[in-house]
Amino acid sequence: MKTAAVLFALLALAAARAQPAAEIKGFAPVSVSSANYRETPWDKLSAQVHRPNTLNPAPREVAPLAAPRYFVFIPGEIFPADLKYEAVCELLATALAQKNYLNAADSAGRIAEPQKVTLMLRVNYGVSLWRNPVVRTEHITWDEGLVGKVHDARSLTHLGGDVAWDSRAGGNDDALDAGAKNAANTSSFFGSGGGGATGTAVINTTSAAGSTYDSTRDFNLIVVDAFDYAELKSKGKSAKALWTTFVAAPVQHGQKFSQALTAMLRAAAPYWGETTSGLQIFNDARAEVRIGEAVEVKDPQKK
Repeated sequence: MKTAAVLFALLALAAARAQPAAEIKGFAPVSVSSANYRETPWDKLSAQVHRPNTLNPAPREVAPLAAPRYFVFIPGEIFPADLKYEAVCELLATALAQKNYLNAADSAGRIAEPQKVTLMLRVNYGVSLWRNPVVRTEHITWDEGLVGKVHDARSLTHLGGDVAWDSRAGGNDDALDAGAKNAANTSSFFGSGGGGATGTAVINTTSAAGSTYDSTRDFNLIVVDAFDYAELKSKGKSAKALWTTFVAAPVQHGQKFSQALTAMLRAAAPYWGETTSGLQIFNDARAEVRIGEAVEVKDPQKK
């Protein structure tokens, strides 16, 4: 019975957070979710991050930090993409410089003034199956990675054998659909579980529209986790993130990751290191993928 309750709760959660495809027209959507774990009170963080989606929020000016914060990049989980890690970091450093987050390393990786480094930025990027592109609001230590460990039924549901379904990363939606149908079958000899259920679970596993965000699909992802450098040295894998910003765009036919990345960085510009109010979804000019767009890559520390 507990398994059935968990499955129905997950399905209801998915339906509540899905953005109807009819409401998203224009360019393929780019979404931004961000959480500042140190500046946003914990009793308000989850509620703020999981507020209803905002489609094409009002333009925001990029608000730089009052004083620069120097960082060093470190690779996280790297998925298939047509850009190497170094190229992604170069583009990302330019984007972050607008917020006054400055790369302490030069193009060769040399750090001229290591005493200025206060942040370690873990960069996860590439094309991967995903479902709900929102930041985590619990279990934020270094060793959690992009997909967190199994802590309880809210973080991961086992659907039999090696098949599992994560509430953020998704997984085998067909298995979740079947599991929900089985859980609904109260006439089975074994109670919850077994076959013979009728009806369709409230989950979209057939729509090809990447804008619905209600099924596991291929996403272009770039996720940055910020850690305090001194804390990471002293606490190691138990160090907690300062902030995470999660930028995603459903993969479109024939589109390369590098083409989507320019639009993703453009949309995310005001949000690095902040806490968003729900998922910020863009399908206006900020999400336009401009084929052949030239992206200027420069040293953000040079004026």
